[in-house]
Amino acid sequence: MSTLLTLVRHGQTSWNVLRRWQGQAPIPLDETGHRQAARLASVLAQDGSVTAVYSSDLSRCRQTAEYIGRALGLEVCYDARFREIHAGLWQGMTFEEVQTFDAENYAARDADRFNVPMPGGENDAVFSRRVLTALSDVLDECRGGHGLIVTHGGPVHIVLRHFELHPEGHLRIANTSRTVLRVADDGAAAELLMLADTSHLPLEEIIPMALTGEADKRI
Repeated sequence: MSTLLTLVRHGQTSWNVLRRWQGQAPIPLDETGHRQAARLASVLAQDGSVTAVYSSDLSRCRQTAEYIGRALGLEVCYDARFREIHAGLWQGMTFEEVQTFDAENYAARDADRFNVPMPGGENDAVFSRRVLTALSDVLDECRGGHGLIVTHGGPVHIVLRHFELHPEGHLRIANTSRTVLRVADDGAAAELLMLADTSHLPLEEIIPMALTGEADKRI
């Protein structure tokens, strides 16, 4: 018996537009983000297969999940473990600002992101461990059903890498994009059914890829 898992990135925020590292800052959806969330919720309601909804407890995810929960008639379970990586002192800064004003720490982290944290924040080891622990709990609760998680770009990358499904090179996780997996009963393997899909959005509501590296995943 397999379990379907849908990973949804939150809707757009003003900091997404400005390319600022949000980390765990309480940034709400902007007007476009609300429209994106409503469009996605409508598509999910037409499908009707989701049996449980989970979400990061940060405001941009909460607001996105509220649209989905209402459309599906399901209560949302909020879990702080699905938060984005804690960017520490870099929260609110742009990629260029970090490289300019904290070049030494940026270079150290870029060389070993698994072990080196963002100043005052998390490293990838801690980040991955909390996300994958939460994922395991969701898969246990949703076994044989279809669980949907509203989260951030970073956790989506973590889950794809955990199941060895992450494509080579850059992968942009756009706002309200959907990634769908079919996870084996033992949780050890998964099949990729949909990757970062934005077919529910008009092109003008998809922020174009303009950065490279970690900033693309974590803003």
